[in-house]
Amino acid sequence: MKHDVPVIFVHVFYPDVWAEMAEEIARSFDRPFEVVLTCPNPALELVSVQSPHLVRQRRIDVENRGRDVLPFLLALKEVGPNFEIGLKLHTKRSKHRSDGEAWRLHLTGTLLRPAAGETVPEPLALMEEDTRLGLVAPANHMLSLDSRIGLNARALRRVADALQLPLDLEALESDHFAASSMFWFRRSALEALNEPKLKTLFEREKGQLDGTVAHALERLFALLAERRGMIATAAEAVPALRRASREGASFSEMASLARTELRPLENPFILPVPELWRRYPRLMLVAHHLYHHLPRPMFVVARVVFRIMMRRPRRSISG
Repeated sequence: MKHDVPVIFVHVFYPDVWAEMAEEIARSFDRPFEVVLTCPNPALELVSVQSPHLVRQRRIDVENRGRDVLPFLLALKEVGPNFEIGLKLHTKRSKHRSDGEAWRLHLTGTLLRPAAGETVPEPLALMEEDTRLGLVAPANHMLSLDSRIGLNARALRRVADALQLPLDLEALESDHFAASSMFWFRRSALEALNEPKLKTLFEREKGQLDGTVAHALERLFALLAERRGMIATAAEAVPALRRASREGASFSEMASLARTELRPLENPFILPVPELWRRYPRLMLVAHHLYHHLPRPMFVVARVVFRIMMRRPRRSISG
């Protein structure tokens, strides 16, 4: 069977991380693929993927705005419609975490890992076998949006308006999103991202932790695929979906399996949303405001005090 050449989009902020990812990618393909790199620093030297199967590697220099999301939109426009399946990656480092490297390896590993006896990534194999699949997130990273909209409500409305996308934020909380902003995707599943108005919405980089247009779109990628009549899932569901597809499962059966096979609670890197945020969502807004306006040393002290208070046992009414 002749396959379309997949395109791997990588936003590179850390060239040393990209060098490691380039080796991962080279090991993952035994047939043609393309690579498109976006980079906010024209002075950085970026290695090439060393593989006989690399058809082309191109680089697009972009401004440092919109994190990995705006560069992705720009790269999609640059590449155009001449591909069917793509992979979106970025050089995630998570410097604030001791397990940042392990987290990144989990993300890229589960997206690039082949099935037993095969030499192409299993999510890619599934999407080539079944055109009903529109997006596959890393294993355990299709997460509930319950209590994960909060700070992003305003940005979500701006994006929805630009896309002319009917959006009920309360209903959206019962849906899921591809956390980490890395995933395999079908180009036609994300055609809405071609809207020119989107590119004008992105804020300048100020170290924001949440609440930006980039964070809003992260919460919508899977939804956009589903609104196009396709299935969005995560890598842990792929083996079951491939079996079901080969057995002739209907769309509704595949869509149901794509959800029931998800295992977000097995994610060792993303903690559940604290019950405090669920009960008092405005506290998250206050915490975000303090992060951006308190001097850094004062914020660190406030965070330590808050954690100590949260660990203290509650006193009973009689005590």
